[in-house]
Amino acid sequence: MGDDTGGDATADRDEVNGDGVDNDDTDEGDPANGTTPEAETKLADGRYTAVLDRFERTDPESGGDELAVLLVESDDRVVAERTTPKWRLPEDARHPDAVLELVARNGFVVSMEYDPGATERRTDEAQSRFDRLAERPGERSDEE
Repeated sequence: MGDDTGGDATADRDEVNGDGVDNDDTDEGDPANGTTPEAETKLADGRYTAVLDRFERTDPESGGDELAVLLVESDDRVVAERTTPKWRLPEDARHPDAVLELVARNGFVVSMEYDPGATERRTDEAQSRFDRLAERPGERSDEE
C-alpha cells in the first residue's frame, strides 16, 4: 500500500497552482486514491470572490432545504463551484447575483462576507452590457 503519513497533503498542494485550482488536465479523477473529478477541484487556502448563481432544492425526503450554488472566482475567472445551505449565507446575500468574499482553508470555505458595493457594480455593468446589446445597429441612446 504506501505511506499515509501526510504525503497526500503535499501531493495535493503540488497539484494546485496559484489561481486556487487543481489544473490537472484530466477529468478522470485519481484511480490510485479513488477520487472523482469533482473531488479534485480543490480551493487553495486564500481569499476569493464568489457570486451566488442560483438556488437548488434538495430532496424533500431529506428536508427539502435550499442549497446556494456559488461560482468561486480568482483573477476574474470562475475556478470552482461550491454549494452551501441557504441558511449559511449572510442574510443580505440570499439573492441571485450577490457577491461574497470567501476565505478557504484546507479546501473548505470557512467564512463568507456579503459585498453590497461589488454586487451593485456587477448588476449595473450587466444591465449596461444588456442595454448596449439590445440597441439596433445605427441606433444611439440618449447621447448626442
